[in-house]
Amino acid sequence: MCKKAAEVFISGVVPVGDQKQSFDDYVRDLSATTGMPYSYCRGNAKKIHRVLDEMETIIAGLTRGFDLSILDQGYGNDEGRTLSWFREARYSGRCCRAIRRGCIHSGRRRWRSKTPIALKPGREEPWTPLRMIESLAAAGFPRAAFGFYPTDHGGAATLLQVVDRAMLFGDASTTKAWANDPRIELHGPGYSKVILGDDAAADWEKHLDLMVASIAANGGRSCINASAVWTPKNADQIADALAHRLATVKALPADDPTRKLRRSPIRKCRNGSMQ
Repeated sequence: MCKKAAEVFISGVVPVGDQKQSFDDYVRDLSATTGMPYSYCRGNAKKIHRVLDEMETIIAGLTRGFDLSILDQGYGNDEGRTLSWFREARYSGRCCRAIRRGCIHSGRRRWRSKTPIALKPGREEPWTPLRMIESLAAAGFPRAAFGFYPTDHGGAATLLQVVDRAMLFGDASTTKAWANDPRIELHGPGYSKVILGDDAAADWEKHLDLMVASIAANGGRSCINASAVWTPKNADQIADALAHRLATVKALPADDPTRKLRRSPIRKCRNGSMQ
């Protein structure tokens, strides 16, 4: 079923409300609300397709290949050993940031292990989880396994209170209220750094491409994008080289395949269409 869902997600037409959405429509809608270039939207969609397509291998790795009937029975025999399976969460929750596909990726193993999910999408990114749910439903998964709750911060708090386990994505002000709740797995803002040792700092030119990619890849919007470069020496030269490289990144139309920058989306609707 996951393989079928993968194909529906990447090439099918799915219902979105009272309309139909093709894959090209999905890329357009996603770019319009997040500001991400079309090429990045397609690239992230390919990652989702790959995970769905290879779900059997992923589950085999997570379970070390035991008989999946154990997930239903709660126990079973695995090559002469008795295994037990206890699901800590009857319902699992996900509260995503405005732009956060990592949140969506993290939930796929839950429903594959037969744990229903209640998901609050990011403010600017309802399209991917909605398309995934419709693709999975088209492949035969029960709709009752998926809860889709586009809501505000108050609704998110309610969701976190009623589920058994959850993942929360957000900045420090969002996550700190749940810091002492053992049910909630927190994913706050990224603090990734590029750290050059004394030896690497001497040959920093060799690492310039890596530094640029760490800062600018995926429009600089990933939680693992570098927020700083730390070096014990040659800081001025490194900063100047980075500035010159990053200055070459130009603002281009959203559908330009070479575009690298995210634009600020215009939150304005006319006649039901995003402008």
